Amino acid sequence: MKINKEQVFRKNIRTVAIYNALFYENRNRQKALITITLGDERLTSLSKFRRDFMAEIRKILKRVAFKGQKVAYFSNIELGASNGKLNKQFNPHIHFQFFYDSIEPIELALKEIEKKYTFSNKDIQTANNEKAYMGYIIKDYLADNYNESFEVRKKQLAMKMPLYTSSRKSISNYAIRYIYNYYKKYGHYQ
Repeated sequence: MKINKEQVFRKNIRTVAIYNALFYENRNRQKALITITLGDERLTSLSKFRRDFMAEIRKILKRVAFKGQKVAYFSNIELGASNGKLNKQFNPHIHFQFFYDSIEPIELALKEIEKKYTFSNKDIQTANNEKAYMGYIIKDYLADNYNESFEVRKKQLAMKMPLYTSSRKSISNYAIRYIYNYYKKYGHYQ
């Protein structure tokens, strides 16, 4: 299987641009990075978990106690690697970058979803500084981390599966991609 390096870079940089748009729109909110590894370590299970977890958060935010609170997110299914190479035990896991007014709805949703799924790992990190840039979630999309054999295996294992998702922003993903392409075309953005 061949990988078009330029196409991978273009797609990855657009993903970084989408994350950055979400970050700057929510930079004054509190932030948390949650990492979950499911017991069965299957990509399809992680994708289903992500849908169920976000549905649970939306359900909790409808409660009277959380009226008016907002939660924005960026999620990424990461394919764990050993020395940059994927193998049969590649330890897939999911990262959620949350931007929130109160962490309580997220914690309640996590507690509720733990009744349905078996976690082999769960880690929650919060930012002490509201303006802190937490870009760990997009590290696989940065040009410095490009590894062709990793990209080939990623394409084989996650064919047609969206690895990242994000909440809506005031500026659409289409507009972000258009702006990025404009700046890239005229040499203003690298």
